Amino acid sequence: MNAAIMLVVILVLLFLKKLGLFGSTEKLPPGPNTWQVLRKVSEFRKQPHIAFSNLAKVYGPIISLRLGGQFLIVASSAATAKEILKTQDRNFSGRFLPLVYYKIPSAEQSSVVMSKECNATWKFLRGMSQNFIFSNKSVESTAGLRKSKVLEMVDYLRSKRGEIVNLDNLMNSTVSNIISDVLVSRNVFDITKEDETNDHENMRALVNEIVDMVSSSVGLSDLFPFMRILDFCSRKKAMEIHKKLMHMWGDMVKERRSDRVHDVNYSARDFLDVLIDNSLTDDQIYVVFTELLIAGTDSSSITLVWLMAELIKNPDILRKVVEEVAKAFEGDLLIDEAILTESKYLQACIKETLRFHMPGPFLVPHRAIEKCKIHDYVIPKDSVVLVNTWDISLDPKYWKDASSFNPDRFLTGDSKIDFRGAHFEYTPFGAGRRMCPGFNLAFKSIQIVVASLVHYFDWSLPNGMDPTRIDTDSVFGTVLKKKQPLLLIPTPRDRNKMR
Repeated sequence: MNAAIMLVVILVLLFLKKLGLFGSTEKLPPGPNTWQVLRKVSEFRKQPHIAFSNLAKVYGPIISLRLGGQFLIVASSAATAKEILKTQDRNFSGRFLPLVYYKIPSAEQSSVVMSKECNATWKFLRGMSQNFIFSNKSVESTAGLRKSKVLEMVDYLRSKRGEIVNLDNLMNSTVSNIISDVLVSRNVFDITKEDETNDHENMRALVNEIVDMVSSSVGLSDLFPFMRILDFCSRKKAMEIHKKLMHMWGDMVKERRSDRVHDVNYSARDFLDVLIDNSLTDDQIYVVFTELLIAGTDSSSITLVWLMAELIKNPDILRKVVEEVAKAFEGDLLIDEAILTESKYLQACIKETLRFHMPGPFLVPHRAIEKCKIHDYVIPKDSVVLVNTWDISLDPKYWKDASSFNPDRFLTGDSKIDFRGAHFEYTPFGAGRRMCPGFNLAFKSIQIVVASLVHYFDWSLPNGMDPTRIDTDSVFGTVLKKKQPLLLIPTPRDRNKMR
């Protein structure tokens, strides 16, 4: 037994030496040692974006940590973000996720969001997604679809007059249905069922389980790659996730394949048909759909929740939005996306929400595909690279009154700052070749949903709660959610008051 333990120790030491962790003369970014991190492990688990922000104040805008055999690099300035996302975009175009994700059948070969490399398969799948879902032409062509989903939401809220509504669940369901209709021409959520356990096909619970399983599955094999040969748990967990993916999408895909065979007049109508036409297997379709649904839903739905929370908390801002939307739709009782293009104050509110409540505190983890340098610091190959967008978006170096919610900033001095990847102090959707391709669809969806919420309804808090005291604490996850769900009471507005 002692000999076996000694062999493992020697293997670990040799592996660390190979990585250059002993005797290295290379200048790595500064950062705390392992013991300093372990002493604050609770802070890193609960609020890592804040923990890394505090470290940046001590060590500077780029820091490094060694976690087992894995380097972690964290960028906390616009200049460093630009190096990663633009100047050396190719060097940092890899992705890092726990090993369990890539053991899901077909995940490594058919990932759109999490592909390890920007390889030919990734380019093919991303190109199809761009052409059919995310291009300007495609987004415009699905305006009617978004409108129909919003009207479903409006009808539901009218039925809830004077009752408490969980806006977190409603926004998640509405945005998910917008995405799923593009994918499979059907709703994945029944918005009339607020109880998650009764959701259509338990879809929300399934999605949450999958996200939790992947995000909480970093193991020894991720930190010490040489141990992967002994990793049996990842395979088991990957198969559990695969079963959930089959439960989510299997019947829909099977039904569609059958329709295409037996209906002689069948014509393609959605992204599922596009994938089938391009010979993707069922497993590949499950992965693509799950990634697009999660990526397309989480950031948009939580942005809607935060925006509504800020509007309720700031009645003067809410009044301006209501007046602008009412003026735009004077004489028209149905919200229309095309008219909203001139609603500059509403758009400023959305942009400010994306800054003040950055949906993802970090961009999706990048990975250095080769050894390189940033600001004279060596970045080892395969380092995991995080951009702390939360820290950058609240940095007074870039933003006046950074800790205040102020939409006017996007109408005056900062009006030219945009989220399309050219301004590195403001990257809610990332930048470079790995930038989220769905930013236009997300913005359009957020815009029409919030316009409808404030145009058709007056809102109040339960039990006569003072709006200025609304809770804005957040909890860390794949997105920064409100710690407490946003519970509001809708009152349908008299149609004469909407003119």
